[in-house]
Amino acid sequence: MGGRGSASGLIRPGPKSSQQTQPSQVAQQAPDANNTPVQINATTRLSNMTDFELTDLVRDSQIADMPNMLSDIDDDTQKFVYTAGVNEKATVLDDAQFDQFMRDNNISQSQVLSRSVKDIQYKNKDGTVIKMSADRVSRMIKDSRFNYIGGKKGGQLYGAGTYFDMNGGGNTGYGSQTINAVLNPKTAKVITDRQLRSAAQSFAQSHPNFNRVVGGYRSDYKGGKNNMSIWALAMGYNVIKDSSSGYHNVIDRSALVIRRNDR
Repeated sequence: MGGRGSASGLIRPGPKSSQQTQPSQVAQQAPDANNTPVQINATTRLSNMTDFELTDLVRDSQIADMPNMLSDIDDDTQKFVYTAGVNEKATVLDDAQFDQFMRDNNISQSQVLSRSVKDIQYKNKDGTVIKMSADRVSRMIKDSRFNYIGGKKGGQLYGAGTYFDMNGGGNTGYGSQTINAVLNPKTAKVITDRQLRSAAQSFAQSHPNFNRVVGGYRSDYKGGKNNMSIWALAMGYNVIKDSSSGYHNVIDRSALVIRRNDR
């Protein structure tokens, strides 16, 4: 559930703008523990929002009522992702379908992503200790209606999200059970950490209110205040790639095609 090294919502009306998102493009009900917002093509919709709409979305996320399992640690990205409705699932295929998808899209074995997981336990915000097997962690990534954002305990070197290594499908050394996936050419929008840092400077100029409310661009390694992934989503990206390695931080599961059977 963690990052490397570890095991939308309601938009308040802002000033009128010819570029404002139409009502049908945002969730019509404020998210809470019993209402999981799912926004189709969430990254594209976020990138089309005005400065005022993004600002209101960040404010809404700061007071979001989230399910216990997402509130194990207070994390800005988790709140934003949940409120924005970035809860689409990945495409999950059996072995034969997965191999066919790779052939159909000219994806080589070297481009296969891996995430190794292990048995874990964590505390909910109410203090309840939750134990999860490696298999359950894997199924949560594939099938949960919630997009659990990782890195809350293990670090967020390339932003908060679910970390995969593009290593051809092998074990990453962080667990005994390995999930294999590939980026979906139709939905994955990738930016490197260096490109993101540079693009954020220009985005801050064109979206000053968003920049102010989100607290500027922060790439803290630990502490839950890294907001690289919020900036990436706001600019239309759902995967952050390390500039110097094969590590990919997947913020939006819809960017992935996952093999159902783990290694």
